[in-house]
Amino acid sequence: MTHNVTVQKIGAAAPPGAAASRQVPMPPRRASPDAWRRPAAQVSRLDSDAASHRMRARKPMTMPRVVCPSPVSSVDGNQSIGTLTHAGCRNTVVFSSASGGAGTSVFAAMVAWRLAQRKLQCALVDCDFAAGGIDVLLGIENEPGLRFQTVDIPLGKTEGAALNGELPQWERVGVLASQPWNGSDPEPWTVSAVLEALAQANDVVVVDIGAPSALHSLPMLRQCRQVVLAELTVLGLARARAARAMMIRQGESRPIMVGVVPRGLSRRGGVVDAHEASEYLHEELAGVVAPDRGLHGDVLEGLGIRAIGKSSRKAVDAVVGAIETGLGGDVP
Repeated sequence: MTHNVTVQKIGAAAPPGAAASRQVPMPPRRASPDAWRRPAAQVSRLDSDAASHRMRARKPMTMPRVVCPSPVSSVDGNQSIGTLTHAGCRNTVVFSSASGGAGTSVFAAMVAWRLAQRKLQCALVDCDFAAGGIDVLLGIENEPGLRFQTVDIPLGKTEGAALNGELPQWERVGVLASQPWNGSDPEPWTVSAVLEALAQANDVVVVDIGAPSALHSLPMLRQCRQVVLAELTVLGLARARAARAMMIRQGESRPIMVGVVPRGLSRRGGVVDAHEASEYLHEELAGVVAPDRGLHGDVLEGLGIRAIGKSSRKAVDAVVGAIETGLGGDVP
């Protein structure tokens, strides 16, 4: 099906320069075996439709170029490319981690899934244009639909409901993935128009940007709520503290901090205690994500995320609760 596109160009604004570097004191090196232990909690079972997934056969990841349908214009023509509107920022949540391999994409996907389970219409957007591939992580790379490299909005304007209808679905979440191996990065006005349109058409938009430094090239996301994953190691916490300080200096709200215990460490050393990490970050951790071998194996085998396991559930629910609180009276 093809549609005519009604668009209006929005002028691009140059991203601000990088902030001056600051020296960050290092957290104390004290191992804490208790960081691996989590209190028992009574939780409800996940929806029954999450119980079964099947291995999807891998096929060449080639996507046709699709013109994004836009029968009705929905973005304010006076909007600056540098920011989303206040309404767009209110229900857009940005996920990042200053340490590579911390599981940002997996955690963001879990939060989006949990929001959908709570009857909120949610879109999951992959704005990590350097790496991308969240559809591969979820096992839906062969599902038809839009990817960022196939969205065509020449003048930077589209309609959210039509865009929603073109997204691949995963657990009742619309997913807009980035496949940098299949094309060039989208233009800034395309990213801004897509995010604004999705924010208007969904209750929540969950955005994975990879690293906090991506905000330099994605200024439209700076005023949105931020969630930062902090690896619970000496170096990981130093990086997370610098990222938090950068966000606050640039006028963003204080981020939600989530601790992550890295894979492959001995229980007897290498992990900073969650309380100690909170004191060092000057921010209480919303929760701690522990390693999950089953989940890691499922992702590597192409099964995607089959369940929100005990190792992540408490932290996921804490972040979802904070998002719902931010939405206020708009939560159904």
